[in-house]
Amino acid sequence: MNKYSFASISIQMTTVTTTKKLLIGNLPDSMQRAAVEDIFSGVGKVLSVAVVRNGFAFVEMTAEDADKARHQLNGHRFNGRAMMIDEAHPRSSSRH
Repeated sequence: MNKYSFASISIQMTTVTTTKKLLIGNLPDSMQRAAVEDIFSGVGKVLSVAVVRNGFAFVEMTAEDADKARHQLNGHRFNGRAMMIDEAHPRSSSRH
């Protein structure tokens, strides 16, 4: 009989979930964060919402849910205004 022992090796795989941030435009100026979250949570999991001035908001979702939300909600009317949805991109470091 040999004198070797067997060691158990466990490998843990981590799942990386990519996210996307959507830029939402043409919202009523009085739009609240909770209302934006309610609209988008009907499509998928909302990770964050930031309502900024002048009828704009940012919504962060998983990439798959963001793509679905963009296709399903772009042009969706809220208080008589058609939302415009596009993928948000980081600002460039240099302004022209």
